[in-house]
Amino acid sequence: MSQTPILSNGQSLPEFLPRLVDFTHEDRAAKGLRVFAEGAAPDITVQFTAFEMVSMHRAQLLHAPRGGGKTVLATQFAAALPDAMAATPVRNPAALTRPAIRNPEGLSLPQVWEVGTPQVLTSSPGQGKFTLARAAVHEGPVLLILDGIEQEDDASALVQQAMDWLTRTASARLLILCESAALETIRPHPDLRAHRLLPLLAPERAQALAPLGIPDPVADSWAEPGLWAASLHQGHALTLAQAAASDHPADWLAEARDAATLAQLSPQDIAQRAMDNPQRWNGPLRHLVAQDPAEPDALARALMETLPETGTDTGGLSRLLAAADLTIGQNAAGQTSGAADISAALAAIVEQGRTPAMLRRRAGAALARLGDPRPLQALTDIPAGRYRMGGDLHPNSAPEHFVDLAAFHIGVYPVTCDAFQRFATDTNRNWTSPPERRNHPATDLTWHDARAYCDWLTQGWRRTGQITPTEVVRLPTEREWEATARGLDGLIWPWGQEWAPEHANDEVTGFNDTCAVGLFPEGASPFGCFDMAGQVWEWCTTLWGDDMTAPGFAFPWAEDGREALDAAPQVRRVLRGGCFSSGRVKANGIYRGSLEPNGFWRGNGFRIVVA
Repeated sequence: MSQTPILSNGQSLPEFLPRLVDFTHEDRAAKGLRVFAEGAAPDITVQFTAFEMVSMHRAQLLHAPRGGGKTVLATQFAAALPDAMAATPVRNPAALTRPAIRNPEGLSLPQVWEVGTPQVLTSSPGQGKFTLARAAVHEGPVLLILDGIEQEDDASALVQQAMDWLTRTASARLLILCESAALETIRPHPDLRAHRLLPLLAPERAQALAPLGIPDPVADSWAEPGLWAASLHQGHALTLAQAAASDHPADWLAEARDAATLAQLSPQDIAQRAMDNPQRWNGPLRHLVAQDPAEPDALARALMETLPETGTDTGGLSRLLAAADLTIGQNAAGQTSGAADISAALAAIVEQGRTPAMLRRRAGAALARLGDPRPLQALTDIPAGRYRMGGDLHPNSAPEHFVDLAAFHIGVYPVTCDAFQRFATDTNRNWTSPPERRNHPATDLTWHDARAYCDWLTQGWRRTGQITPTEVVRLPTEREWEATARGLDGLIWPWGQEWAPEHANDEVTGFNDTCAVGLFPEGASPFGCFDMAGQVWEWCTTLWGDDMTAPGFAFPWAEDGREALDAAPQVRRVLRGGCFSSGRVKANGIYRGSLEPNGFWRGNGFRIVVA
């Protein structure tokens, strides 16, 4: 799109709009960090801006769909910071600190920019390696922006080279911009923070248009910048298909126009094109599927026929996901004959791991809508034995010691939204979860909510004979949870003694949200339990104490009343495992967290024990 949206009357907006990302003040506070003073933000979602993310992180990747304003963002940085080629650079960081609207309610806060005025070197799409070479010989603070990295010959290799350069260059910062879909094939670097650029909010659009005295043609709360600019140019709201059919010259409409080309072909020809040249046609295929194409059942069958009998590559998985989306669109309940085959194929891919994290995430979302065939309430046996506990990873978890445990059974997965929804419905609780999150961990639950679910499930499983009359379902003790996560060898992370990328839904993976359970089989614990690092903090029965900063019930573990179930409400309970926004220091089998038993958050969940 053009740098500034052009209106139907030929006018242009007077200035750029600050861009928000999918990372909130709450997300950062949950990791023990705060940018603004306590109480400055109300108890509503408050997003950070793209400028602030670059200020906070030396290495930042921001992604958005085509037309998401990535190149415009690069231009904003170049305009606000010194021009590397100018004889007299303009220093105007005020553009990076002016107030920005942070949520649909219209809350406005000044932006925080704390890294001075580095010079900006920006690469054009496909020219990243040449700009990186310039940065390597640049003197002084520099912000290197690699725009359109998905157009590089080997994007993953360029990411690694840029991160190597950053490690060697103390005064440098790195911003990588790419299409969201490209993250399904680009392997990220563990020290590169990835977040999504959000569309433009209605209040900030209205604020930008107010000086011109014209109304916003788009009524939606959020609007992608490219489509909004096209709507402003036409003077009325456009769908993506309408924008693609117009004479609007924007390059970002190429895939949508290719989707219109596919729409003229037979299902077999569409599938053949996607199979023969997935890099060229998978993007347009996704656009086509989103537009409710003709003969969706026939197209889904044709796409399935292009898949090999066993296994599939990235292109094949993209076609499988397109078939899943078509089937979901035809029957939201997933009760067609093809849905079972698609679900089975997706589950097999999820269980084998190894595919890029973003593709796994899409596969998990499709399984939620089609019906997830995996045994998500399965239990596994933990043998009696002597287990290592604690360590020097963090003072709250020291010292290392050993504990003896009797045998017990524990959930292979965290309790899912689907399972908790059955409980909530049966007990008339005010808790709901959308269909696309059925196989996500159940969250926003207090310690008391989790215990109530366990009591309800105890009665139900006794009636059906799944447990004996003397067995109970309950939360794990902290000893049981850690033994399950670390195994008899006392591993630091569930998978081993060394941290590894794409083994957990953690800060590095960059979802910044829960995902379907079990998407990272590489990260399973020695006893085969999933999501014990990252994903959600898991409630334990064990007491922590009433001081958030230091455990009143410290290690080594002792028979000192820390398993009392009737403690005062201000006494915090232990949380374990970290969550989707946790780094490697917290998303592991050793670190101890805590929360008041009446507290809840979108990053808190639980799993069950039967004993």
